[in-house]
Amino acid sequence: MSILKRRDFFVLLSAAPAASTLSASPQPARGAAETSEVAGAGFPKDDYTPFGYLDNPWHSWDLNPSGVLRSVPGIGMAWYYPAGPGGYFNYKQNNVYALELSLGFLIDGKRYLLPEDFGEGALTSPHHSKNVLSFLFRAADVECLSTFTQVDEHAMAAIVRVTNHSSARHSVRLLARHTYRLGGAVWWGRDGLAGSVEPETESVSIHSFAAGTVATVSTSRRPAAYFVSATDKETEGWLEAAESAQQATSYYPEPMHTALRFEIALEGNKESEIKIVLARGVNRAASAEHARTSLASTPAVVGSKTAEDDAFWSAGPRLEGDWPAHWKRGWVYDFETLRMMVRRPLGVYKHPWDAMQIQAPRNVLAETSIDMWALSYAAPDIAKAVFLGQFQDALAENIPCMREDGVMNMIAADGAECGTSISWCYPFFCAESIFDRTQDRIWLRELYPGLARLLEWTLRNRIDKGGFLVGRCSWETGMDASKRFLIQQPTGGEVTEFVRLPELQAAGAHAGRVLARFAPLVGDSERVEKWKKVESTFTTRAQALWKDGWFRDFDARSRQLITHLAPDPAQSGPIFCGVATDAQMREALSTLRGIFEKSQARGSQPAEGWDDGLAWSSLVLPYLESVWRTGDRALAADVVHAIAERIYRSMDRRAIAPEDAGQKRPALGWPGVSCEIWGAHGAFGGEGYGWGAVMPAHIIRNLLGIRETADAERLMMCPNLPAAWMTPGKSYALRNLPFGERRLNVSYRVQDAAHVHVMLSGDGLLPIRSIRDSSGRASELETSSAGAQFTAVHREVYELAL
Repeated sequence: MSILKRRDFFVLLSAAPAASTLSASPQPARGAAETSEVAGAGFPKDDYTPFGYLDNPWHSWDLNPSGVLRSVPGIGMAWYYPAGPGGYFNYKQNNVYALELSLGFLIDGKRYLLPEDFGEGALTSPHHSKNVLSFLFRAADVECLSTFTQVDEHAMAAIVRVTNHSSARHSVRLLARHTYRLGGAVWWGRDGLAGSVEPETESVSIHSFAAGTVATVSTSRRPAAYFVSATDKETEGWLEAAESAQQATSYYPEPMHTALRFEIALEGNKESEIKIVLARGVNRAASAEHARTSLASTPAVVGSKTAEDDAFWSAGPRLEGDWPAHWKRGWVYDFETLRMMVRRPLGVYKHPWDAMQIQAPRNVLAETSIDMWALSYAAPDIAKAVFLGQFQDALAENIPCMREDGVMNMIAADGAECGTSISWCYPFFCAESIFDRTQDRIWLRELYPGLARLLEWTLRNRIDKGGFLVGRCSWETGMDASKRFLIQQPTGGEVTEFVRLPELQAAGAHAGRVLARFAPLVGDSERVEKWKKVESTFTTRAQALWKDGWFRDFDARSRQLITHLAPDPAQSGPIFCGVATDAQMREALSTLRGIFEKSQARGSQPAEGWDDGLAWSSLVLPYLESVWRTGDRALAADVVHAIAERIYRSMDRRAIAPEDAGQKRPALGWPGVSCEIWGAHGAFGGEGYGWGAVMPAHIIRNLLGIRETADAERLMMCPNLPAAWMTPGKSYALRNLPFGERRLNVSYRVQDAAHVHVMLSGDGLLPIRSIRDSSGRASELETSSAGAQFTAVHREVYELAL
């Protein structure tokens, strides 16, 4: 691909060699990746939550369901096959099996096994990426670090390192525990489980009676004791118990447990290391052999994946200064979730593609667009490749929602194979934003034909008799079964073309304007006037849907504007797309404020339908951009602050609380990963969901106020911090933001309630020629070898000429 420049893109893909089925001899793991040439601090070490996911790059849904890796409470990971449990899949009802590998310690007689054994905040994760999840705790002078990773498609490993930070001798006992659970999938292989000790290989194994995958645990050190049991409670005593049975059997639905125990005499100021592998195979011999070979490759794999993480974060942006600690960590959870969205080429996808969400990956135009728009703020070349790839690999011009084998995933009730509409996550906006920040004309020349075909297909196939753009069904508009469509919708596939949406007309106008701008840049000047006519036509259509201070839906059956439903944030589309007049924006501002006030007033109540549109990231995008266009910077800051505060707190929590069971409200999602819905009480819904990870882009655009322009040498900047953060002396910095070929560092230091001291530096940035405010007045600029600085009025918009 001509558009790719950064090495870490190839490192990311090389971590996933092709594999299709569970075989007796899986491919060995690849060697360590090259270290990035980009100088930087590497992965941002911090006190992360000891919960999260590891990316399984082999996992897809139709061609190669390989499973999803999620942490278990305490220290450990579980491998869920074929996917789950977070998201659309109830593990107990739908999955085939879960393989758990967990660790327990007995240090100087004190147990560290269950979550409550560690004490509040004592168990943490210093490295928390899609590649590597580590667990750290300290018992007096003994530090225990357990690093988990996926070695290859059929093995995961933990490297356990215990360190004595004193001169005294300490006694450490380690328990490596494996639990095999059968899910609720109704098939003939789920009848029961057999567990046994394998003395000749110094390992333990479990498999189902008739047809199931065999799991084996093997280690780099000879165990002192082996355990097998079909009893849950018995496993908690294995740290102190005598050796148990060598073989056991359980019958569905009961699980099976095995464990290996190790004795470590830890001398003063010494450390000890043990490698533990859980491997799966088609039979006992294959599983045991793969466990053994994976032990040898584990250190190289951990080194390779850690280097990949360091390369990504050395070139990517990070928050520094007085940002809340859970925001800094939430920022990392978000970008790591976005990294997980990038899947290897597979099936009909000849290019890297976006999973949308990790449980059952599929390509969706809307989600790919918004995911890669957000990822482009950290890894623009990866984002550009994935964004372009969806057009290159699509089997139809409307970019239909599709699995990796070509199965269409969104069929309307009339049989139409649908893709998402051009107003859902606004792919033309995302493309323009990415281009303006990268100025990559090679990429644009490759992308432009696909964008043009998409708009032309929409104009041919989604125009009603009145000349308005429509969605075939509510699924296609992205607002599944919304009451905006006025009919009962059991699925969201019911035909709803009789409803005219203002945001669709605005998206049509905006798409025409974007293509009219792009056409001369790619040598297609002949179609400029055509695209301008599209812009003019649908600007008029959007204007026809304005009434009583807001843009309204229209029912073509009754030929009436729909005014009895509460305003929806999606209806701000004409403001977002620049087709609303100044007078309309002023009048609509009260409605925009009311939407946020209603969202805040919902408190901890569950989202019902689409009443609380700001629970949905896809609607926050047009809503926030519309608020920004109106000039209400304080509202933009309040919205970002309110949503980020609640989702980052929930993502960074250190325990699964009883209320997470969801008896009165939706259960919060698993900590340490971005989730589908930005709820009033925190993030929930599908776990590992791309559009739930786009908050960093909103922080950059609405709190730091850094926005691209059509001119590569001009950048807009507006210090727009929440009022609660305007404490003199506080500093809020963003390091290493990609902007063209530059890396931009920005620091805002609060001077008083109305002024912020701005410091700018970065590779390739200086000199800055001038800085002017919104009235065109030049600001006094001080420059030095360290960068440039000036005093800004809080919430004032400045244009930087680079």
